[in-house]
This record gives sequence, C-alpha cells and structure tokens, in this order.
Amino acid sequence: MARPGGSAWTALARRGVLQCGAGRWSRGVQGSRRGVSTAVDEVEPQGGGGEDSGGAVAGRRPDLGTLDADSEVFAQAISSSSVLTTVRECRQQYPGSVLLVRVGDFYELYFEQADEVGGAVLGLQVVDKKFRSGTVRFTGFPARSLLRYVEILVARHGLSVALCEQFQEPMRRSFTRKVTRVITPGTLIDESCLDDIGVHNYILCIADASAPVAPRAEAQVRRRRGRPRKSPDSTPPSEADAGDAVADEVPLCLAWLDLATGSFMASTSSSAGLSADLARIRPREILVSDSDARVQSLVASMFPAHAPGRPAVARVPAASFAQYMAAQPADSGALAGPLNPNSQYPMAAPALGASPDRLLAAAELADGERAAACALLSYVAATQLGLLPPLQPPRRYSAESHMRMSAATMDALELVRPAGGAGASATTTLLGEINLTRTSAGSRLLATRLTAPSTSADIIEQRLDLVEFFSAAPRVRELIRARLANVGDIERAVNKLSLNCGGPHDLLEIARSLREVAHIKQALDDHVDAASRPPDAAASVAAGRPRRQRPTASAASHRKRPEMAAIVRRHAQALQALPGLVRDIGDRIRSDAERDVRAFGFLKPNCNEQITQLHAQLAAKHQERQQLQQQWQAAYACASLRLDSMPALGHFIEVARRDAARLQESGAFRMVQTLKSRVRFENAQWTHLLSEIELLRARLCAEEMRAFEELRDRVLEASATIRTNSRVLANVDVAISMAIVAITRQYTRPRLAPDDGSAPDHTIAGGRHPVIETQLLGSGRQFVSNDCAFSAADGRVLLLTGPNMGGKSTYLRQIALTSILAQMGGFVPADSARLDIADAIYSRIGARDNLALDQSTFMVEMVETAHILTRATARSLVILDEIGRGTATADGVAIAYATLKYLHDTVRCKAVFATHYHELVPHVVPALPALRTLHTAVHEDGRGGFAFLHKVRPGVYSKSHALYVAQIAGVPKPVLAMARDFAAAGLVRPSH
Repeated sequence: MARPGGSAWTALARRGVLQCGAGRWSRGVQGSRRGVSTAVDEVEPQGGGGEDSGGAVAGRRPDLGTLDADSEVFAQAISSSSVLTTVRECRQQYPGSVLLVRVGDFYELYFEQADEVGGAVLGLQVVDKKFRSGTVRFTGFPARSLLRYVEILVARHGLSVALCEQFQEPMRRSFTRKVTRVITPGTLIDESCLDDIGVHNYILCIADASAPVAPRAEAQVRRRRGRPRKSPDSTPPSEADAGDAVADEVPLCLAWLDLATGSFMASTSSSAGLSADLARIRPREILVSDSDARVQSLVASMFPAHAPGRPAVARVPAASFAQYMAAQPADSGALAGPLNPNSQYPMAAPALGASPDRLLAAAELADGERAAACALLSYVAATQLGLLPPLQPPRRYSAESHMRMSAATMDALELVRPAGGAGASATTTLLGEINLTRTSAGSRLLATRLTAPSTSADIIEQRLDLVEFFSAAPRVRELIRARLANVGDIERAVNKLSLNCGGPHDLLEIARSLREVAHIKQALDDHVDAASRPPDAAASVAAGRPRRQRPTASAASHRKRPEMAAIVRRHAQALQALPGLVRDIGDRIRSDAERDVRAFGFLKPNCNEQITQLHAQLAAKHQERQQLQQQWQAAYACASLRLDSMPALGHFIEVARRDAARLQESGAFRMVQTLKSRVRFENAQWTHLLSEIELLRARLCAEEMRAFEELRDRVLEASATIRTNSRVLANVDVAISMAIVAITRQYTRPRLAPDDGSAPDHTIAGGRHPVIETQLLGSGRQFVSNDCAFSAADGRVLLLTGPNMGGKSTYLRQIALTSILAQMGGFVPADSARLDIADAIYSRIGARDNLALDQSTFMVEMVETAHILTRATARSLVILDEIGRGTATADGVAIAYATLKYLHDTVRCKAVFATHYHELVPHVVPALPALRTLHTAVHEDGRGGFAFLHKVRPGVYSKSHALYVAQIAGVPKPVLAMARDFAAAGLVRPSH
C-alpha cells in the first residue's frame, strides 16, 4: 500500500480528527498496519474498565477539546505512567477524536473523555484511578466489546474514534502503543457497526466549482494531457435548467466513496440541486473546505443542528483539494479499456493499487470533480494512516443518464424511507416492497437503481430482458437464488483486508462466495438457451391470487429471445471463479477460524511443512508440561498442584495452602505470592519449559501471520476480478428479485415509447399502487386498478377532482411509481403499460412544515412548487396535490390556476393536478386545450349515504364530503352538527 504524499496530507495530519502526528511509520508484528509510535510499557498492565451499566445514554455531543497537558493533575500523574504519556501524545495528535487506548484486555478512556464520553455517552462507570503521583478520571470496557461501543460512538452519535492499539515487541515483554486507525461515520467499514449493510455508507466531498483550484497544478495537468481545461459549466448540472435560473445558484462538484465496497463516483451539481443529490447519495459524512464559507453555510442550512439523520460534517484543508491535481498519468495504459458509466455492470479494470495520483489520472473528470476527489482521498488516507483500499478510478455520474427526483419527491413517494420517520416500518416503502435480493451487494444495487432510474432506453431494455429471462425460467431462477444466499459481501471483505481490518473469516467468506460463483456460472451456461424457448407455463401462475388473471410477466415481451440469451451469456462470461485461490484458502484456513487475525490457530496444522513441524514441536512441549505437572503432583503428594502463567507474574506453580509446606521444604521452589486459599511458587525448570512453549507459539503465530499475509496479498491481486464477480452477481440478484416480484404479483413488462419528440405516448391500463396493493391483500381486500393516459387525444395535463378519502393521492403516486419501476428496469403493476421515458419526476404531495429552517407549511409548499416550475422540462412527469390549500381561498385558487396554466403553456410536461378547488374548472377547461378532467367516483344512495369506489372516471366531482370524513374520524356529534348548520347558512364567501 502506498503512503500518499504532499503538503495537503501533512496539513490534514496536523488538525483535528485527521491528525496523524509526526511519529515514524512502522510495521507492527500484527501485519502491515502503520501507525504513530508512542510510549513503551516494560510490562503489560492488566487493564480494567469501569463497570458496564449496559447501554448507551443519548445526550449532547461531548466536547473533545485539546487536553490540557500543563495542568497540575496531568503533570503529577504522567510523571509515573507510560500509559498516560501515550494518552498525552495521542490526544495532542488527535484532539477531535475519542481516544480508546488498549491496555491488556481492555480499551480505556482518561481525563475528561472518561466522563464526557465514557459516562455520558457509553453509560460506563467512571472512577478515579490512582497512579504513583496522583489520580485521574478513568473508565473502560473489555476489548471483546469494541465493535459494540464503536457502533454507539460513531454510527449513533457521529463521533470519530482514534484506536490506540498495543503491540508486543518480539522476544520481549514490553509493549508499544500506536494509533492504527481513525474511525469516522463515513469510514466505518465493520458490518456489525452499520445499521444496514444493504445500503452504501458514503462519505461525500463537496467542492465549489466556481472557485479556482490550484491554477499552477491545473496548468501542469493540462500540459501533460494535452487538452484544454474543462470549466465547471461545461458539464450540465444535475438539475435541468428550465425557466428562470436562481440568481445566486452556486455550481458545485461532488465526489463520494463507500470505503467498504469501493464504490467511487463524481459528478457536477449546483446549490439548487444539492438537496436532491444528498437525498439520492444519502452520505453519512460530508467534507467541505475549511476556507469555503459559502459551501459550509449551504450544508449547514440543509442539516440544522440535532436534525434526525443529520450526517457528520468535517472541514478539511483547502490545499487537499489540489493535492493530486498535478499528478503525472503513470502507466495509464495499464487500464483494460475505458470505463463506461452507462454499462449495465461496469467491469473493473486491473487494480491500480492505492496510488491516488494514478486513480485520478485514469479518470475522466472535470477539474472541480477532480478537486473534490482529491480532498476525499486525502481525508480517507489520513484516517487510515496512509492506507487506501485497491480502488478503481472514480466513475462519473451523468445526470442526463438518470431520472432526476427532488428530495421532496423521494420522501412523498416513500421510495427508501417511510413517511412515518425512523419508527415506521420499512415495508411501507417501495424498496421494502420489491427487495427480495439475497446478497448485500444486490440490495445496494437495487437501492441505487431505485433512487436513480435510467433514462437510456438501451439500458432499460437490457435490464428488462434479464428480468424476463428469469421470470420465464423458474428452475434456473430458483437454483441461482439458492446459491446467492451463500454469497457473502466480498467487496467489503476485500476492502477490509486491504485496510488491515480483515481476518481469516473474510478469506473464508471470499472462498465460499467464489465457489458459488462457479456453480452460478455453470447454471447460466447450461440454461442460456432458455431465453429462446417458450416460457414455462408454471411461471405464469400466480400463487393463490384471489383476483382475475392478468397478462403474465413474459406475455408482454416484445424483445427477441436471442437478445436475452446474449445478455445472459455476457453475464456468465464475466464471472471468474478463481479455483486456485479458492483451493489455497480452503487448504490453509480452518473452517471454524476466528474473525480476529491475532487469534492463535486459525491455520490448518498440515497447511505447510513449517507449520506442521511447529505444531508437532508445540504438541511435544505441551506433553512434556503435562508429564512434569503429573511428576510433581506424585512426587510431593500434591493433587492441587498446577502449572500456570500470567503476564504480571510470569511463570508460576500454584498449589492449595494446605500443600504449600511440602514445596517449601523441597528447596527447589521459591514462593512468590500468597493468596487467600492459594500459594504460588517459582521453579527454574518450569520457567525454562514454558519459555520454550512461548517461543514456539511466537514462531507459530509469526508463521501463521506470514501465511495469512500471503493469502491476503493474493486476494488483493485478484481484487478487480472479485469486484467484477460481485457486481455481476448483484446484477443477477436484482434481476431475480424483480422477476419474482413480477411473477408473484402479476406485474407486466412495460413497453417504451420512442423518444422522437412527438406528442406524449404514455398509457397505463389497470395500474395499481405496488405497496398499498400488497397491504390490502394482506388484510383480504383487493386494490381497485385505474387507467391513465397522456397523449395528443387524451391530453397531457390531467385535472383530478374528488372527495376526501377518494384515492386522489394514491392515484398520483401510483402513476409516478410505475415510471420509476419501469426505468429502473423492472416490471410494473399494471395490465399493460406503454411509457414515455421521463427525464425527471417531481411531486408536491402532503402538508408539513420545517420549523428548523423557519418555514411554515405554506412556505414549504411554495418552495417545492417553485422548484418544480423552474426545473421541470417537457419530458418530465409532475404530480401535484392540493396546491394553494395552505392559505386563504381566493389566494389559493389564484396560485393553483397560475401553476396549472404555467405547466400547460410553458413547461408543457405531463402533469396530474389534484385539487378541491372546483372553482378552477370553468376557467381552465376552455382555456387549456391539452387538459382533461378526471374524478374519483363515489356511490351515493340518495339518502345521504355514500361509498368510495376509488375508481377514476372522466369528468368533475364537486363535493368534498369533508363532514362525512370528519364523522368517520370520530369528531364529536355536537361539533359536526354545528358545522352542518354553518355550511347550510352559506356564511362563507371567498375573500378578496
């Protein structure tokens, strides 16, 4: 692994959480972990944390300020403790982090962090620990519980943690301590510390694209590459500019990385589009320049303090944005062909190692995007103390190739987050409804496609072909799905190994997954001709669906089966099982090996000649120890005698107090410690024997570590192939998931209308809401399907009226969800669907305020409406519900009229406009020729009773039935009576 250089990295190393100090770079006995050397303990302390009270205590973020090294308490205590010397050095190097110091079998916290973090956040008991010259505040926890407490500190509270590990000097009893890793919310890779490994844990860097980035460095890059500078404006922003642009809009460049999986992307955005980008990327940590007040203010305005789900924000040196800008493209020909960002599964090029300059030299990015990637890599390298995983060059995210959706749209449609917040069930989201994947990588890919559907007809059709193939081949589908259940998160395992955070368990997971790759590849090869055969009749039978038959998933196909076979064949050819690597891991690593590489005995005893000999010698010494113990027990008639050792006392012989006199009389034993019921002695023969045993164990551990590092290096050399396998399997997993959804829920394959710029050709027959339909079926009810059409004859703007509870909002949402499902490459809940490809979907549904940003309900409504009117294009799909309802009636009607007319006349997009303002109808129907009126039907019995039919029909419905809804909700009868009398009196008139 390469250590990044440059002044920017040095600057990162001198500030806050990113400080890495000026200590030497060293290689510890536990692999190639680099760190900052600190004080040495001559004898390992026993360690000991405070009593665990069992659970985290939520509270304010603790103050992690710089330790006062000149204080009297500190000066007195540190004079007699090498551990406190370590604490002082590390706290000065990492003042922005929680310092966890390994002492024996515990991790310990000292001084004010013991109270502020250990007590207030972790719920540990804090005590005064005595040293020779004073006492300090102290707490700790067992080392085996590290991941639990890291999860509390980093994942829940957004803190950074500096891990100070201890390393034993070879052949000595002394210990060296050094910080080996800084864990931040965006660099957290341990799966047990993450809420859901089925979603990416991104760290995002934001750069101001209008700010100059190291002009001299840029000039060098341009001279070496022989091409002119790209301006930030040369790349369209992530939000199309339709209508008047916002005057103070700031061009931005983004780079984001999932350190655990290696997903590395970059794009150009703007201050107006940043909210949508953040909703799509969902970063856990955001990096901004410490000298860019404008970007800092922008990020702060989007995430008010204490807002739920607020990502951590870190300020990094401005110089880090230009650290690798002048890098010479070194050996760029090593890349195996160009990286195609629109590829169905981007094939990984051969690993470039951990050289940031080579990574950025091989990427086709705008200068601002490159600057953001520079700062991101600098930050990651600093937190990992110079190590980087074998990343591939960042791929450019093209906004034009993906459907745009605002944050409000994603929230309103409940794509990935339920509307009820953190306490609501994830099954109420579209992701929870369609996610039947079996792998973590497949789950991440599905979420990515759902939040960024494609606008490329070719990519959509390829994805649909793969779904159709698996929907028509149930045997191969179930065979592969069963194999996918045994595939681990191999992308994460590779990156953990590259960062020295992995262990034997990760090697076993990779080997097990590669064995499944071989079976899946064989299954695809054996069944690749299935696409050319008639679909299996069994695939079209829904499992116990109590409703009329709809077209099967494969009956709607309009693609040629040879094309499907070609796509499946490409997937099979891309898989490589690496049998040699699998065999070597299986021959060396025990199947029950511990996760920790420091655990002794994870290699099979017969894995090589050297280890076999060492195990034989160690077994002989253990046998000699047993014989010696039995010999002494017999010689001194002392059944309680046993041979033992511990770090603080060394080697000793322990007997019961009643037998101690016999050993004392012999003269061969020297008493070293007396306990309540035991006495311990020292003997030269036992000391010599145990020293031989420890020497053999040390040699065996070193040999095991050497063998582990050899296997690890082989895995990292094959990392590109392993990543490609993971991406192909994720693609197959998603296709199988969507195929099962299509078959069991009777979805149909959508047909894409040609994008020739003509009139809209967007028709849905028998459309349903995918989530609500499943919920109703679970309670024995059936969803009422509805049609929708946008065309020259039917109109491209639909005005929807109807009573409260009539189903207007559901109708709006299901239209949008149908387009999203289709463009992400899935079948849709409808009898049939012919759809235009939408470049964006915008929604304004529901009422809510944003008090953190000082916005009322109506203000939020107007902000979202303004965003839609200025961003939507003729290819967009807009759904609006109750525009203007948050203010006075006259003003609300006026705003609704103007909004509807602007969408019709100026934007000319497909739109569904739901409203209770029946006063609009006589004004808009004659004036807007491309508008058509619809209403949700109600059955009225003529005696005041009615029933919601939830059926959408042509025409206008002028009754709201609000009083009946209030009655159903349980409003007291006297209140309802007064309301009816007031309404009958006709006292309310529109205000002017």
